[in-house]
Amino acid sequence: MRWPERLDPRRSWTGFLLTAGLGLAALFILLDPAPSRGLGLPAKAAFWLLHILGILALAQACQLVLSRHARAFGNVWVSVAAAGLAASALFAPLALGLDHLFGLPDDAAGDAGGLLIRGLDEWRWLAPPVTLVWLGLNAVRVLRLRVETPSAPVEGGTPGPARPGFLGRLPAGRRGDLIALSAELHYLRVYTTSGDALILKGFGEALAELGPDAGLRIHRSHWIAPAHAVEVSRGGGRMQVRLANGLVLPVARSRRGEVTAAIERQVVSVEA
Repeated sequence: MRWPERLDPRRSWTGFLLTAGLGLAALFILLDPAPSRGLGLPAKAAFWLLHILGILALAQACQLVLSRHARAFGNVWVSVAAAGLAASALFAPLALGLDHLFGLPDDAAGDAGGLLIRGLDEWRWLAPPVTLVWLGLNAVRVLRLRVETPSAPVEGGTPGPARPGFLGRLPAGRRGDLIALSAELHYLRVYTTSGDALILKGFGEALAELGPDAGLRIHRSHWIAPAHAVEVSRGGGRMQVRLANGLVLPVARSRRGEVTAAIERQVVSVEA
């Protein structure tokens, strides 16, 4: 996905979060709540941008970590709530540091409990709104995906390794031959010869549905159909695969030999 697409809130989770963060920051600047009262406009804008974008970045990082253990939570909403709670805990000491940086009064500065008590108090204040906002942002995406991508029969015959059932959840105009899959938190970016779309599907679930012979997992977050690989490039200690649709994906160090061999076999079979 190219950078303009990565920043498009309609197509990219990162773009959606950035747009939401900027919108929330603008709202807080206009409302001027107590924590930033007394700051000038530029300082106020910086204060809320650092708070909101910092919290969203931490929440996304926590969600990425937790998504690797999705089965332990059993429910996507439990995982999302846990990410919100973890992000607020991690941001609490940073929030205290930002208060100090912007010269805001610290009512707890003389408390005997010290920094730990102040941090816990800050987390207690942050946790409810951060968790609710994180749940709300995810709900927007989850509910929209459920409405836009209802399950439908896969065109072209009975679903099998080459035509998995989850292709039926793609918009009708994007159900081409499968090229690649990429994990985006608890969502799945599906690339086909007809375009790409995001669906609510676990990466591991999709790979299990495909089966081991349908393609190749090249990274913990990426899978490809070798038939659509165009070239393998190396440079700067990295290895990447370019696909027929122009998509370039990284190859994990531990999978480089397997990926190279699979693509070389594909090239030989095409030439033959």
